[in-house]
Amino acid sequence: MNLVLVRRPRLWDPEGVLVLALLLLLVAGILYPLLQVLSVAVSSDTGGFTLRHLGAFFRRPLFLESLINTLATGVLAVLFGSMIGVPLAFLTVRYALPGKAVLQTLGVLPLVIPPFVGAVAFQQILGRSGMVNLWLLETFGVTLPLMDGLGGVVLVQTLHYFPFIMVNTAAALAGVDPSLEEAAQNLGSSGFRLFRRVLLPLALPGYAAGALITFIRVIDDLGTPLMLNYTKLLAPQAYLRVTTVGLTDVDGYVICVILVVLSVLALWGSKAALGLAEYAALQRSGEAAPRALRGPSALAAWLIAAALLAPALLPHAGILLLSFSKVWSLSLLPTVYTLGNYEEILFRTPGFIWNTLRYAVLAAALDVVLGAAIAWLLLRGSVRGRGALDVIATMPLAIPG
Repeated sequence: MNLVLVRRPRLWDPEGVLVLALLLLLVAGILYPLLQVLSVAVSSDTGGFTLRHLGAFFRRPLFLESLINTLATGVLAVLFGSMIGVPLAFLTVRYALPGKAVLQTLGVLPLVIPPFVGAVAFQQILGRSGMVNLWLLETFGVTLPLMDGLGGVVLVQTLHYFPFIMVNTAAALAGVDPSLEEAAQNLGSSGFRLFRRVLLPLALPGYAAGALITFIRVIDDLGTPLMLNYTKLLAPQAYLRVTTVGLTDVDGYVICVILVVLSVLALWGSKAALGLAEYAALQRSGEAAPRALRGPSALAAWLIAAALLAPALLPHAGILLLSFSKVWSLSLLPTVYTLGNYEEILFRTPGFIWNTLRYAVLAAALDVVLGAAIAWLLLRGSVRGRGALDVIATMPLAIPG
């Protein structure tokens, strides 16, 4: 019998050198800054270890209120985002609608614009002097505080981040073994009961991933609260401490640590919740064919989708109108339209566009190279250190930006 000996790559082999180089890069770019923030937060004036700064955080009414508000925005955005994302995921996966590709595209369109840009558009449409309130004032003599306070922040964040829930839930629903659904139907389960008792539990891991991403993105969102002039949240408080007091302010570092802890707890909590149930991956018997909808059924499905998507697409319409407006103040629509805004950006100050494109393309190219190298090493490599590489490479998912 012939024995084949497989030599494990050594650390100084090309594969080992690549792992070491990537580890050093990730440690310098991710782990070291994080440890620096933690070090400042738990260091005393004499350089020793102390929890005094963390304790002082919970004794400050402003910080405590900001913590509660941050948790509230994260939970509410996930809750309301689920009300939009889960039904849309079900419609796009389980039914063959005319124009289904358009519906899927519109579902992820809110992610195209930054959240703070959406906040500007929402203010123009739903703010105190926005289109909706001006119409309500002229018609009924009343206005609604749609964009005031914490509610306005939750509204903008919900309508911007729900695609994470929709996309992940849709992917999970598409991966459900149709034989399990058929077995449940043979046992008498159908309609909403089938969805609640069979499909949703099987899609729960995907939904949890989308909900976790949404929660983390919401609690570390800085632009939206600042644009809406609501600063009683942890991210704006950290920013204001650093920009007004300075980089030597300990409170800013403590708030950053609290944000990281919240993200890690959310990640741990989602894994613990999923661990309470057992999910077995069986050999699939094929993919379930989407149910074709025609006529009134297709129209009803599109009306439901339109009702869910319409609020999320308001910022795009608002930004488009703003870009062509010269004067839009205290009126339902712009009173004067112009192309001068585009002329200013495209021909007089094009540097902003080119810098944005240049840095975005460069960052994307570096991410592709770095991600591909890490993925290859994790899947095909056999040198030691891959476990640490995996942990550090995925840390940014749980660390607020």
